[in-house]
Amino acid sequence: LGMASLQAVRQIVKSMKHTPIFEKCLQHIHVVSAGDGKIKCTMPVMEEHLNMNKTMHGGLTATLVDSVSSWAFATTKEAKFGVSIDINVTYLTAAKQGETITITSEVLKQGRTIGFANVDIHNEAGNLVATGRHTKFMASAAY
Repeated sequence: LGMASLQAVRQIVKSMKHTPIFEKCLQHIHVVSAGDGKIKCTMPVMEEHLNMNKTMHGGLTATLVDSVSSWAFATTKEAKFGVSIDINVTYLTAAKQGETITITSEVLKQGRTIGFANVDIHNEAGNLVATGRHTKFMASAAY
């Protein structure tokens, strides 16, 4: 998988950059590495990502857990499409405008019909901003 997975995920992300749909909020994300059920991305926290307290909105954090872990599933040997069953996010500290956050995800297990992944989001100082877990029902169609 390796480089092919990285290019495939970058193509998925590229397709979202010029879309009017919800995922447009991820238009500034950069895929650093991807393959074998693991992915690493970076993204600048911009004004459009902020809540009223001028920190990254929790809804965007949950979106990052959902999307980045889904891309991690796309890099597995099975590379199945899935729909979310459960997303859990624990918020630990705030990410501020101007910071570049790092988002990593790893597929813990991908069975025949259910997949599990973890996601960690760190700020520039290396502090854990949020951690999440994503459970997906994996359909038969591949990405």
